[in-house]
Amino acid sequence: MKKLNSIFENALLILFIVVFFMITNSSAQSNSINEITKNKYALDNLIAGIKSENCGIKRSAIYFAGKYRIKEVKNVLLEQLICENEACIRILIALVLYELGEPKGLLPVKNQIEADEDQKSRRMATQIYFNFLKHDN
Repeated sequence: MKKLNSIFENALLILFIVVFFMITNSSAQSNSINEITKNKYALDNLIAGIKSENCGIKRSAIYFAGKYRIKEVKNVLLEQLICENEACIRILIALVLYELGEPKGLLPVKNQIEADEDQKSRRMATQIYFNFLKHDN
């Protein structure tokens, strides 16, 4: 029963994330962190959050980067996508890379489709990648 609740919570989280990104305007420009905050350490803090061992901080930082389309963290997200152990965070990173809208950023998502052991992560990465291809043309 506990495992079923955990699966339900993860599915609900992923559904919320997908709906959020689909509702937001996908044609918006990518932003610089300097346009959002005047704090000179904001980018360093965001990168530290993305690389954090704390899942909550990591999810929040990745979500923030996608919501505000922070282009400076693209390379950090690509690195994190490769080394991330949790499937729900890999999916979130793939969604953020989709939001940033750069074709080079979606190539690792395509590679994730082929290599990921988690079926849900593979399925979501496939949908994200094909949706990108459909809207890119």
